[in-house]
Amino acid sequence: MSKQYLADNLRLLCSYKKSISGVCRELEINRQQFNKYLSGNTTPSGNNLRKICDYFGVEDHEIRMPQEEFARIVQSRPLVIPGAGPRQRPEIELLEELFQRGSEDLSKYEGSYYIYYYSTSYPGRVLKAYGVIYEQEGRHFFKWIEHLSLAGTSRSDGFIYKLKGMVLGLSNRIFVSGYEQIMKNELVHLILYPTYKNKVSRLSGLLLGVSGADSREPVSQRVVFSYLGKHISHRAALKRCGIYETDSDEVDPEIEARIQNRIDPEVGVFRALPL
Repeated sequence: MSKQYLADNLRLLCSYKKSISGVCRELEINRQQFNKYLSGNTTPSGNNLRKICDYFGVEDHEIRMPQEEFARIVQSRPLVIPGAGPRQRPEIELLEELFQRGSEDLSKYEGSYYIYYYSTSYPGRVLKAYGVIYEQEGRHFFKWIEHLSLAGTSRSDGFIYKLKGMVLGLSNRIFVSGYEQIMKNELVHLILYPTYKNKVSRLSGLLLGVSGADSREPVSQRVVFSYLGKHISHRAALKRCGIYETDSDEVDPEIEARIQNRIDPEVGVFRALPL
């Protein structure tokens, strides 16, 4: 158990710092290697463990203790933790813990995407949005924008819908959580399958939010992210966003098949379709 205790305690120590990337830079330890320490997949070498213990001001035998015992030691001498400050608000501590748990490397997912799912405002039509996943201070976030206007009509006839939030890799799934940026009256959550290829092409999963109608029913629907690249023109990409008929040239038939919201009667629950 000492291997898992070490990983748990290392995540606790890192929660006192602004970012894991900053810890890695100051320790001069590779981020991917450090992530393996945090997940418990690998234990540090003797040299790296000494560096880590010296950096945080703890002893080798202490960092191998059960986390409850170790936490009491840390709390009894908080000044040994570099960068430690006043206790954070509970919601910030919750997010910090999630980010510490999200030790999977998401760097290959950085870049721009077209996002496809069936529109709740225009039933039977496909909404094509534009989004970006990006890294900031060692953590990953997203932004996306939708033009809620029918293809062939003026953009002034529709609405703009913006989302932003955080991206976490937990236990081989990608979790995306954020809020509507303009009205700030909606939270949105997604769970996506990762890709096991070196290059990202498409990601599929489920989206949970509320409908665009005045009734604002909670809805869950299938969604596909189609990767565009890291360096593209945002303006040009946005021009191709909007609400389209299912047979439009702007909607790949394979994508349309993956976002159809049908429930298999034999399964009885709504599931994402892996690509």
